[in-house]
Amino acid sequence: MIMDIEKMMREIIPPNERQHRESFSNIALVEKLTPTEKTEVENNLIEKLNEPDDSIDFLIVETLAYLKSVKALPVLYNKLDNDYENKFTKLILAVSIFEINMDSNMINIAINSVKTLDKWGLISAFYYLSKFHSPSTNAVIKKYVNHKDYLVSYNARRFYKSNLF
Repeated sequence: MIMDIEKMMREIIPPNERQHRESFSNIALVEKLTPTEKTEVENNLIEKLNEPDDSIDFLIVETLAYLKSVKALPVLYNKLDNDYENKFTKLILAVSIFEINMDSNMINIAINSVKTLDKWGLISAFYYLSKFHSPSTNAVIKKYVNHKDYLVSYNARRFYKSNLF
């Protein structure tokens, strides 16, 4: 069984390199797991996330959110308390915590994180902000709908349209 879990983990969380992660989604793999396997994967992901490391693997965080891992919340909140130079990290953590327990405090943390992002961070941020399904995050997205940079405005329009309230 140990080899099975190690193999599952390698498939669910491939190396954090472009050739392994570009266009990758582990949702189908996670959906195929039995309840026992999901628990094992969840425990392994929490263990990996809890390793003393300054970097955070977003795929691990997002997988725990997809699993609705209440057990991961203490680690996620602890990571959120760190003052990351890259505010995109805070955004991912806030969205993931919100997806698990609907903590409305995460909305303001996410909004504040977006304020400091550059063009490339903003383009991805709209996707994450839209996951809140909140009028306040939708208002932030709306601010960028007519942005002078085409990629920023295009992505803002894309996610703003999908979240009208």
